[in-house]
Amino acid sequence: MITRRILITGLIGSGATALISSPLTAGQADDRLLISCARKPDGSFVLAGFTENGSVPFELPLPGRGHATSVSPNGRTAVHMARRPGRFMLIADLETGTLRDLVNAPEGRHFYGHAEFSPDGRLLFTTENDYDNAKGAIGVWSVGERYERVSEWDSHDIGPHDISVMPDGVTLVVANGGILTHPDSGRTKLNIADMKPSLVFIDARDGSFIRKIELPAELHKNSIRHLDTGPDGTVLFGMQYQGDVSDAPPLVGMVGRDGKSVLFDPPETQSAGLKGYCADVAIDPTGKFGASTFPRGGRIAIWSIPNGTLVSFNDARDSAGVAAGAHPGGFRFSTGFGKLLSRIADPTGLVTTGDSRRFPGLAFDNHMSALERPHELPSR
Repeated sequence: MITRRILITGLIGSGATALISSPLTAGQADDRLLISCARKPDGSFVLAGFTENGSVPFELPLPGRGHATSVSPNGRTAVHMARRPGRFMLIADLETGTLRDLVNAPEGRHFYGHAEFSPDGRLLFTTENDYDNAKGAIGVWSVGERYERVSEWDSHDIGPHDISVMPDGVTLVVANGGILTHPDSGRTKLNIADMKPSLVFIDARDGSFIRKIELPAELHKNSIRHLDTGPDGTVLFGMQYQGDVSDAPPLVGMVGRDGKSVLFDPPETQSAGLKGYCADVAIDPTGKFGASTFPRGGRIAIWSIPNGTLVSFNDARDSAGVAAGAHPGGFRFSTGFGKLLSRIADPTGLVTTGDSRRFPGLAFDNHMSALERPHELPSR
């Protein structure tokens, strides 16, 4: 991996940080369905479907805290995964906003919070912990009236967290966080001194190993957790540092379509304030912009791809999930205070900020997915 850090002492470029406060125009706003785990005021958790216009078409009770949602290629089904070390995945019908099924991890496995559908929608891949053998696993499930486990592959490292299919449709990229855990120890991290995070590329047809990218030795405590893939094959990834946060390590990086890797930095004066934690990342539909959230630092960022320069870096208290908008340069950010924020970057580096929307009674969790809203789904 290229270890060069893009050191940014200020926000880059003339006018690059200008924020224009205005409502989104009709051409920029969208009424797509957004999906996220959310905590209710009584402490329970739901899978919430909500839209930018403020409606909440559905809330499905979860048996525990959830993490991330994967939407089927046809947009009709959502699979929501339990947060580590949870064992449930909830399957929701997005045409009716109802529960289809609740499936448990097999004996000796727990989920890591993420899943991905194959491009044809016939398979689901889940990141899992084979905890008795201290290794990562990728569960392979057939998709039908019921979800049946048909195979299991090696993730080729410890702690597979996020997973995504590449644009070629036959390659999976896995974010192996490198952290060893066991359910008997709850969420305790057992190998911080010798953890080794990685990005692993495997064949989505048979699970065979393709290649691995590792962080430089001095960043071995920087757990690679979340990722998104762009239309040209760029992989944007976010990290969570397990060392002293005063080290102020880079928390966002990318692997370009040429296979070369770069680690990004926010302004040097702000790095320590992010407290070593990136929660979510996303790439816009053009592949020219990426976004990330830093809930412990109360910030959100938009980056230029492929050079990794910072376009905007703004306050967002308890920022959580980020999803690409339907339009070039657009992103939607959620927060733990039930807010939805809109940002749109244009090629000149200007960022338009739209009106924020609050959803009372919903404290959004770390991830958010978006899709075109099914016409059959009722509003309420």
